[in-house]
Amino acid sequence: MGLTKNLIEPGDFLQTVLGPLRRGDVAGLAASVLGRWTSRDVSRLLQAFEVDVRRVAAVTLGLIGDRKVVPALAKALHDVDAQVNQMAEYSLWSIWFRSGLPEATKTFLRGVALIEQERYQDAIEPFEDAYHIDPGFAEAYNQCSIAHYYLGQWEESLEDCRETLRREPLHFAAMAGIGHCYAEMEHLDLALEYYRRAVAINPRMPVIQSAISSIESCPRIKIKAASVDSLGAN
Repeated sequence: MGLTKNLIEPGDFLQTVLGPLRRGDVAGLAASVLGRWTSRDVSRLLQAFEVDVRRVAAVTLGLIGDRKVVPALAKALHDVDAQVNQMAEYSLWSIWFRSGLPEATKTFLRGVALIEQERYQDAIEPFEDAYHIDPGFAEAYNQCSIAHYYLGQWEESLEDCRETLRREPLHFAAMAGIGHCYAEMEHLDLALEYYRRAVAINPRMPVIQSAISSIESCPRIKIKAASVDSLGAN
């Protein structure tokens, strides 16, 4: 006999989570939700008819979700409602940032603080330490790619983006990061392909959409008809 899905009644869900959300009570929210449902149960509400339910589900998953709900949140990036997209994107970042082992996360956060201080060279070592402690920590590679990018180290940034995508194929920012590196290296045909891949995952990225338009409208650039499958992201 197959297992029955634990379906959530939308009104019951809203009644459970709105109070803790308004109070900013993350611990209370987690206890209330996870005492009754799993994060996968909540992720099914991203397909609810009521837009308020989809919005609240997206926010809630950012607080209680894990990598198992990343595919559902990635689908929500295509929601017709812009707020659902924004909340799903926020939740993806939240999950990615806390997906490392505790020891790895501690050194990772030091690197993030150094990035915020624009100390890019100093940030590389903490990120490398983080992904050596936890080789599955995709966001440590992604943040390391950002540090390399700001230092003009395009090849190193590219490799870190690729490592991110090996661990998290739906990481639209790493996909866009490859596009940025190729653009800096003047490989605009490859930049265009990766920018298109990024917006295929997350369609509401105006900066990337603008980059695509700029490349497509440049009369001096002959865009190669390269197959997406031939680009070696994996």
